[in-house]
Amino acid sequence: MYSFNIFAIALFFFFHLNLHAQSTDINGYVMSDDSSSISDATIYINDTIWGISDELGSFTIPSLSPGEYELIVTRLGFSTHKTTISIPLESESELIIFLKQKIYNNNPIVVTANRTSNLLQDVSVPTTVIDKNEIKNSGSLRLSDVLNEQIGLQIVSDHGSGVQIQGFDSEYTLILVDNQPVIGRVAGTLDLSRLAVGNVKQIEIVKGPSSALWGSNALAGVINIITDEGEFPFSLDLNSYLGSNITFNSSINSSYRNDKLKARFFANYNTSDGYDINDETVAPTIPKYDNLTLSSGIRYRLSKLINFGITTKYYLEDQFFIDEINNELSVVPINRKDNQSDYSIAPELRFNFKNRYLLETSYLFSSFESNSSSYFAETKETYFSDNFNQSIKKIETKGSIYWNNHHSSIVGAGFIREHLKAEIYANVPFFDSYFSFGQHKWNFNDRFTIISGFRLDAHSEYNSQLSPKLSFQYRVNKLLKFRGSYGGGFKAPDFRQLFLNFTNPIAGYSVFGTSTVVDGIERLKMNGQITELYFDPNKISEISPERSIAFNIGFDLYHANRMQMSFNIFRNDIRDLIETQRIALKTNGQSVFSYFNLNKVFTQGIETELSFLPDWQVGFKLSIGYQFLDAKKKITRSFDQVIDGELITFVKDDYIPLYNRSKHSFNIKLYHHFKRLNIESTLRFKVRSKYWFFDTNDNDRDESNEYVLKANSFNDIINNTIVNYSLSKNFKDKYQFQIGINNLFNYRNEVVLPSNPGRSFYSQLNIKLFP
Repeated sequence: MYSFNIFAIALFFFFHLNLHAQSTDINGYVMSDDSSSISDATIYINDTIWGISDELGSFTIPSLSPGEYELIVTRLGFSTHKTTISIPLESESELIIFLKQKIYNNNPIVVTANRTSNLLQDVSVPTTVIDKNEIKNSGSLRLSDVLNEQIGLQIVSDHGSGVQIQGFDSEYTLILVDNQPVIGRVAGTLDLSRLAVGNVKQIEIVKGPSSALWGSNALAGVINIITDEGEFPFSLDLNSYLGSNITFNSSINSSYRNDKLKARFFANYNTSDGYDINDETVAPTIPKYDNLTLSSGIRYRLSKLINFGITTKYYLEDQFFIDEINNELSVVPINRKDNQSDYSIAPELRFNFKNRYLLETSYLFSSFESNSSSYFAETKETYFSDNFNQSIKKIETKGSIYWNNHHSSIVGAGFIREHLKAEIYANVPFFDSYFSFGQHKWNFNDRFTIISGFRLDAHSEYNSQLSPKLSFQYRVNKLLKFRGSYGGGFKAPDFRQLFLNFTNPIAGYSVFGTSTVVDGIERLKMNGQITELYFDPNKISEISPERSIAFNIGFDLYHANRMQMSFNIFRNDIRDLIETQRIALKTNGQSVFSYFNLNKVFTQGIETELSFLPDWQVGFKLSIGYQFLDAKKKITRSFDQVIDGELITFVKDDYIPLYNRSKHSFNIKLYHHFKRLNIESTLRFKVRSKYWFFDTNDNDRDESNEYVLKANSFNDIINNTIVNYSLSKNFKDKYQFQIGINNLFNYRNEVVLPSNPGRSFYSQLNIKLFP
């Protein structure tokens, strides 16, 4: 028996050693042409994923049996590497795979469109990317300045600087920073001038409903600000800016990275004396302000499988100005103080299982607070005060599965809690919502790709919402690509539309949300403040989320790296649009308003952009963009007609234009790099046609005297064109000095665009201390 046991043990070790002798573990590195490591490269063996390179570029393929295999290595931005390996290897040394970097014109890696990394040329939905060189050359300081120069986008002023996309108001666009939402909307508008761009790597703009990936507020699209993590072991930049209206801006931007750690820090201070373009008012158009932005981020690789990261952001702004109120006896001066602050913290954990499955868990806590107070200049007695505090907590888990070279999937779920505390809101509960989403990408071959997906949102205050998505891309050849997308979007009723309980202390009008309107009207009646009631508040029903179904279809055309053309046709149909409606008249002559699901709206149009590089060797580039927009809402008109002696009322549906939408808009950008002198210049034009801005007689008809930018002559067009110019000189690759002029033709309109001060000048100096 003893000898048998010895024989069995020996036999076991023989087969065990023989088995391992027949299988081989392959270790290797993925490198670029300059011998730097390439992370996140995908390694395929016979069309099956076997690994993804880590941040050192290393990978392992375990237990390959003897034989020949096709080894394929791919990475966004690099040419695919294909080779055949034989097991066992002829040499025991590690494999070193070199990838050649592709050269693209305006073709960076983007994440917003599909929530995964893709080259811009491989994205099937309308997507625009603004890189840091364009931001730097434009001399822009805030996000609103950058977006105002993009085709298809219009900056509008309504409680701050918002942005229109494909004809939608600013409240329908989701704003993200590093994939996390930014909160703090006032009357639906997120003021884009709050966001500094000195540390931005790129800005990704996805046009069209994106709720299938991002949920509510993405009905018009998504703007994602990607901050820069740095490219060198250590970098440190300083910037100083001095402009008209005693505007001063100073920032510091630094980053550090090694094999395991990435860290970054950004600080920005911005101040201005403001300006006044209306001499008839005491209050300035834009008051004097000071603001401070701080942001930081750390990412640490705990092991080959686990990465941890955390980002933080803080913003503070103060304003002070003098105003006045008119009463029956006199004009009384008042002082007003406004301040805003917001901060956020967002930790994230990533797990990479067997180099095929990626699990990401993130958490966000963000808070926004706004305080406004007015007091009499002489007595210091408080006249009016308002406090607004909004917070959000969000947790999300997302899993990515790379099945093979043709299939990949994303699934995710999460929870959001929103809360609001404000003096002008009554009995506001928590908003709780649960969501889940999924997406599958199918590459039929190198030419044809289909992406389908959905998102389900369940909310504590309204019914569940399902948002679908379907898109495709077909590459005819290297020169021509077709793409199309169909998707749904929704926007949930916000706190304002449900719980607002507000009476303007100066103008005297009142606005009530749907849950406060009954009590509000009764209170005004008891105080003898209602003279006429247009609508029974008891019949105001709960408002539903706004919904949109849209399609985009277009093509991209490339020609020998000298020309690129994009063309896109879009159509958005929106139902249950939430609008304010007058429901009563007060004794002071002012109105009482509430919210209703009133109208159907459509926006449709064409966007096209042509980029031309006639001679890249001399550093010249030209791009021309154009948008045609048709944006209208449905109204119902009634009229009486006598037929056979009987008075009959007819009802007819009609469509009227939406406010502040131009049918035609253009932008032109010229860039020139004088290589011998190391000087860069940019010249940018923004032109828009006339648009309906107000209905002076409240008759739901657009009349000629109610339009802005009538453009009856060539001089009108020139005077209403925004022209910006900048000139930059680089010294020793360490210093850049820039001068510029914005709004060359001095277009100003306090009512339409109070954020535009007219012609302004600036100079700035950027110093690269390291490397």
